Amino acid sequence: MGSTSREFVESYVKDISQDTEAYLAEQQPNYDASKTATMPTPPINDGSTSSKKDDHRSDPPPDPSAHFAFHKTTTNPMESASDYSQQQQQQQQQQQEPQVVWTVRDFTDQRREIHDTALVNCSDLHVDLMQCFQHGSWWDKAKMCEDQKQKFWSCFHSQKKFLKAANYKGPVSTPEDDDIILMGAFKLRDQLEKQADSNDKPAEDTKANSTSTASA
Repeated sequence: MGSTSREFVESYVKDISQDTEAYLAEQQPNYDASKTATMPTPPINDGSTSSKKDDHRSDPPPDPSAHFAFHKTTTNPMESASDYSQQQQQQQQQQQEPQVVWTVRDFTDQRREIHDTALVNCSDLHVDLMQCFQHGSWWDKAKMCEDQKQKFWSCFHSQKKFLKAANYKGPVSTPEDDDIILMGAFKLRDQLEKQADSNDKPAEDTKANSTSTASA
């Protein structure tokens, strides 16, 4: 009886262990070495390599002018006493100079301005000269309009001489100065015309007297 019970227990334990092993074998996944060998190997992420590339890209290109900076002369950022005194002198000179805007003209422009102004001031005499050549008497044309020519050229040259001496339209003359000079040129022409009229009157009187004497 005792042996029979023992044999029963041993057979029962053996059956249980066999069932357990069979259950575990069914539930445990099988490992296939051939399948794992054919699976592709993922690339290795090398963080150090990528970071080096990024650092290399982020670095700015070298400045070629930086090499020449070593050869530049050093300057003192602090102003010296001489520099300060020079600045003061320049400021004083600027304050002393009159605040006038000068019109810059070269010599050629001034000559042209003087020529044109003199021609305008004597324009009526120039018209008389042209009228004499076109519609004058045969006696005036025979003399080449000498009287009209002398009057025009005398006025023109006197005006040019006066305007040039007064520095009309000069490099440092203002519009106000030019207006004053122009008024003086008009007065000069009036004076010369009065002198010419006074000189012509005695000649006309002499001619009239000689004519009356001859008729008597």
